[in-house]
Order: sequence, then C-alpha cells, then structure tokens
Amino acid sequence: MGNERPRYWFPLALLGFAQLLVVAFGGMWSGGWFAYAPAAGRRFLTQELYGVGEGRYAGLYGVEMSRENAAALDASFDIVGRTDGWLFAVLAVYLGTVLFYAIRTKALRWWKVAAIALGGLVGIVLADLVGYWELDLDGDTRSAILLTLGLAGLAWLERSVLVLVVAAAFVLCAVVFAQGQLALVLSSLVVLAGAFAALLSRPKAAAEES
Repeated sequence: MGNERPRYWFPLALLGFAQLLVVAFGGMWSGGWFAYAPAAGRRFLTQELYGVGEGRYAGLYGVEMSRENAAALDASFDIVGRTDGWLFAVLAVYLGTVLFYAIRTKALRWWKVAAIALGGLVGIVLADLVGYWELDLDGDTRSAILLTLGLAGLAWLERSVLVLVVAAAFVLCAVVFAQGQLALVLSSLVVLAGAFAALLSRPKAAAEES
C-alpha cells in the first residue's frame, strides 16, 4: 500500500466522465423527461396507441378512456421503457467502482465481489423506484441523490475529507443550483476536480515520512 495515492480518484473520475457521456448523448436521454412531462404539453402514449384524442378526435376508434386512465397507463409504459441516462451512469459507476476496489485489494473471492455488485445494483434500482413511487421525485433528482449518498459512503470508507467536500459540492450543483444538462456538467466538473486533486496529492508513504 506504501506509495499509493488515494484510490478514490478512480470512482470520482469514472463518475465525471460517465456524466459527460450522458450529456454528449443527451438528445435521447433526458433524465426521464417523458415520464414526468406535464400532461398539458404532450399527447399521451395511450392516446397514440388507442386513438384517444381530444375535441373532434375524441373516441375516433370507438375507445373511451379518461385522461386519468391514460396517464396511469402511460406511467406503466414509462417505467418499463424509461431511457434515463443518468440512472444508467449511476449503475455503471457503482459496478466499475466495485470491480476497481476488488482488483486493487485482491482480498475478496469472486463470489463475494459478485454478491456485492449484484446486491448494490438491486438496491440502487429499488431506491430509485421508492423515490419515484413514494417521494414523487423526478428522474434527475433521484439519480443525483443516489450519487450524493454514494459519494458520502465513499468518503466514510476512505475517511476522506476531500470526498466529503466533493459530495457536498456535488449535491449543490446537481440538485440545488441547477437542473438537467447544466446540473450534469457542473457536477461532472466538481467530481473531476476532486479526482485530479487526489491524483496530484502526495503518496501516503511520502506524507508519513515528511
């Protein structure tokens, strides 16, 4: 372990670049915008599927459906087919971090690593669903909160004040001060700055000898 720099540079860098990829491909990924867009601004998916319209188009195909029922069906379609790029970034960063730490420590058997990875992925998805169903949070906010909790957990694991500061700045940029693409860009810059700070820090052994 002697001359190693802090290992948390990797998950911070991975998170930053993963979010920038979400920004780069943000044309098709908008953090779940379709699932949470107001009904007044769009036609329901079920209106397209079943021919349920408004005004003179209502009941065009002889199918009667209230807007409430259409909204409920739309929600079910959206949950199944949601294209939330930020959530995929959360899952990818968690999996990459687990594999990185497993390779670096070389102390865990493969089945333990697989159990930790699978259990964490399931936990993230369940937490995301709880945030949607119980707290009525939009997709971007849920993903940002999950990542902030992950950064706080990393700070505790590494006993790092730097990561804790990054987590605080991350939640400010991703939830409080900005939304959407801007939140992704600002929070990416924060975690990448933290990763570079970790890489530029003095190795542990050198710090202890001085």
